[in-house]
Amino acid sequence: MTKFVHKPYSTIFVRDMIKMSLDDLLNMMSTIESGNAYWVDGVLFASFAMTDSEELAKKEIQGETYLDKIIFAKYENYTKTAKLSTNIEINILNVQKSQLYRDLIDWLKKQPVWDE
Repeated sequence: MTKFVHKPYSTIFVRDMIKMSLDDLLNMMSTIESGNAYWVDGVLFASFAMTDSEELAKKEIQGETYLDKIIFAKYENYTKTAKLSTNIEINILNVQKSQLYRDLIDWLKKQPVWDE
């Protein structure tokens, strides 16, 4: 019988946090191939991992990971899609049930960039 173990990351290092207007965030997401944005607790966001390397793979095994950046905008209520001012529509995934993402957004809201 296979044993399954859930082991969350012990540490996630975030290199950059970028607060954007909703339109700018959606515009950026529309240019990315998998143009989905995520929503948790009044925040629309996307996170970008660092480029894979052997060193980063070793850290992943040890429970650490690195995010190159998180882009975000305040977005009070969840909707399945959001439209840019140019009428391009972006899918939004509600990841409110993810403890990892709830913790991330809770942490983000305590950072100085949140109030900029």
